[in-house]
Amino acid sequence: MDIAIERTGAERGALVLISDEGEAEVRVARNMKKEDLENPEEISFTIVRNCFKTGKPVLTTNAKTDPRFSNSSSIMLYNILSIVAVPIPGRKRVQGVVYLDSRTAKKIFSQEDLNFLLAFHQIAGIAFEKVKKEKNLIYENLRLKSQLKEDYSFEGIVGKSRAIKSVINILPRVIASDVPVLIEGESGTGKELIARVIHNSGQRSKRPFVPVYCGAFPANLLESELFGYKKGAFTGAVSDKMGLFEEADGGTFFLDEIAEVPLPIQTKLLRVLEHGVFRRLGDTKERKANVRLISATNRNLEELVRKGEFREDLYYRIKVIKIVLPPLRERKEDIPLLIKHFLKKYRKSELKVSKEAMDLFVSYNWPGNVRELENAVAHAIVMCTGKVIKPEHLPPEIVSGVDIFSEPTSLKEMEKKLIIQTLQKTGWNKKKSAEILGISTRTLHNKIKEYGLSEKNSH
Repeated sequence: MDIAIERTGAERGALVLISDEGEAEVRVARNMKKEDLENPEEISFTIVRNCFKTGKPVLTTNAKTDPRFSNSSSIMLYNILSIVAVPIPGRKRVQGVVYLDSRTAKKIFSQEDLNFLLAFHQIAGIAFEKVKKEKNLIYENLRLKSQLKEDYSFEGIVGKSRAIKSVINILPRVIASDVPVLIEGESGTGKELIARVIHNSGQRSKRPFVPVYCGAFPANLLESELFGYKKGAFTGAVSDKMGLFEEADGGTFFLDEIAEVPLPIQTKLLRVLEHGVFRRLGDTKERKANVRLISATNRNLEELVRKGEFREDLYYRIKVIKIVLPPLRERKEDIPLLIKHFLKKYRKSELKVSKEAMDLFVSYNWPGNVRELENAVAHAIVMCTGKVIKPEHLPPEIVSGVDIFSEPTSLKEMEKKLIIQTLQKTGWNKKKSAEILGISTRTLHNKIKEYGLSEKNSH
């Protein structure tokens, strides 16, 4: 579009794509300064529709007096004078329209300008067909993959619950697009896994995937990590440093816990998303980065926006598509499938899980979500010496049913509760309880004495 405007001397230009339903959508709208138009809809859709319906180019030196368009309200409302538009051909129909206009007599379009647009509109049409074909192939490939995957698995996303199926079903469309994505979910639900699936299955898969955990950096370091810095920008900057946005150029940039990004850096982040440009710390030169942004958070961004702790314009910019990952406690029917998946991952597929152990897995609340479940399975694999995983092979908090994060309490109270529930589970078998708790029988006897416990008073 920039080339077309510069070559013809147009004041403004727009690329309008036409959906299968005939709806016109402005996908690009630029001015002669190579900036996006503030109001991309302020063009003559009368001309666009005419060009689309007839499949023929339109050239008018004065749209206001041209009998074909003089009754158009948009031409009068937006004070448009000269217009040139050409259809973008497709294999079966017109795909869109390249539209240029001028609102002053300084530029009146000529037949030469029209000939220039006609010279490359065929090439543009071929390019659009190629992009559409590639996206359709990606979508179809992913759809077939999701159907053929065993054990309800999709690229490592395992589950058959309605909650997880809704995520799996939307992924092919997300992958086939290139828009920003916001992934919401508690810690341990697999937000980075989803981000990597989107990257690895999409058109940017051959370029870098750069993840950044925003909460790991103080504000001053986060800015230099994201955007880089110029030599001498601050004490210790002994040489130029490339930022992570530059490193991710052409690929995917994953901002984990984006809610932790300070407000001043949010402003710079918004500029990168809107214009694809940024400056290194201490530098005056603008640099470009073409990245797909995927953000993740375990906090309520809408609430942060209301409190003024997160920019509203940035929030709407990063959540073009929002994916919400359910906590494991809301998809317990997936736990047996996940356990099977993790056993296979650790090359222990031959291990079975007893009914008693599976009941404990399913009944536990999983505050750490899928990540905690994987760690629990890994723990059981190490502790199991036979062919069947039993309750005594599971971590103590799962056997006792204690959710150590559920409510604030002292360490002594937590320890006392854990010992009581473990003894109750084993029918006060002190040897077995000590094994489950990972302590000696002597230590357990001392703890029972310390807390004044007995089988009679522990209920």
